[in-house]
Amino acid sequence: MVLAQNLLMLVSGFALLVLSGDKLVETSVRIAQKWKIPTSVIAVTLIAAGTSAPEIVTSFIAGYRGISDISIGNMVGSNSFNILLVGGLALLLNPRGIVRSSFFSWPILLLASGLFFYVVSDLFINVYEALMLLAGLVAFVVISFLQDRNGGGDIEEDSHVSWNRTLFFFVASFIGLVGGAQLALEAGINLGRMVGLSERVIGITIISAGTGLPELATSVAAALRGHNEVAIANIIGSNIINTLAIPGLTASFFPLAVNEEILSLDVVVMLTATFAIGAVFFLRAPWQRKLIGFGFLTAYLAYLSRLIIN
Repeated sequence: MVLAQNLLMLVSGFALLVLSGDKLVETSVRIAQKWKIPTSVIAVTLIAAGTSAPEIVTSFIAGYRGISDISIGNMVGSNSFNILLVGGLALLLNPRGIVRSSFFSWPILLLASGLFFYVVSDLFINVYEALMLLAGLVAFVVISFLQDRNGGGDIEEDSHVSWNRTLFFFVASFIGLVGGAQLALEAGINLGRMVGLSERVIGITIISAGTGLPELATSVAAALRGHNEVAIANIIGSNIINTLAIPGLTASFFPLAVNEEILSLDVVVMLTATFAIGAVFFLRAPWQRKLIGFGFLTAYLAYLSRLIIN
């Protein structure tokens, strides 16, 4: 009975996170349109942040509750999940397509990941280091805006949508994210402990997979429709937001201790995956990309096996 209750809580929490994150994107875009924010800024900040919102809120609540291993593990695990599982599936489903326009984001992800590695190398993230990460996030938004300022016009505002209704759902989506994160965290911790998993492994496996559902849904749907550009851009953009926003926002309020195993294994896997995703920009033959996708999936399964067996 306890197992069934926790499974129901976990599924309900993840469903609430996905639905609330989707609604947050929709309402945030409408608010941005109302305030005449350029399309490029909407795409880079609101949509990428919307798919990352479940990870951000869940890690923030975990930090508030003093569960650093889940807070950091969720971020590191989500980045590996996005590249190795989501990226692997996207490349296998559709190995064709040009991804050159998102090439400029990959070096930024490398820099963001390098900054994160520097910050966690002493096994602690203090307030000043958190502010460094947030400064990097601001720089990313500014660079993206400058790079895309001539690329397309503004999206027309939908005048048929009620402004009060938009604000209501904007607030409700945040409440839904917090509620979903609480449910998922509680159930994930309970289920993980039932099978003997540490909080670090719970964060990297159960929590990161659940909070990564928006990226999975978005990228796989894009790949199936032949839009590999969207799939790869979504993965890279979400990982940049995850890397800078999650530890940056959380440690600004609740300084985080970093588990030595996270640094010695999980961050290494994340960094290796971050370098490896760049191969899609240079290897364009379908068979080459399918091979990359298969390699990503195999690596992720091997990584999960290593976590669970140990």
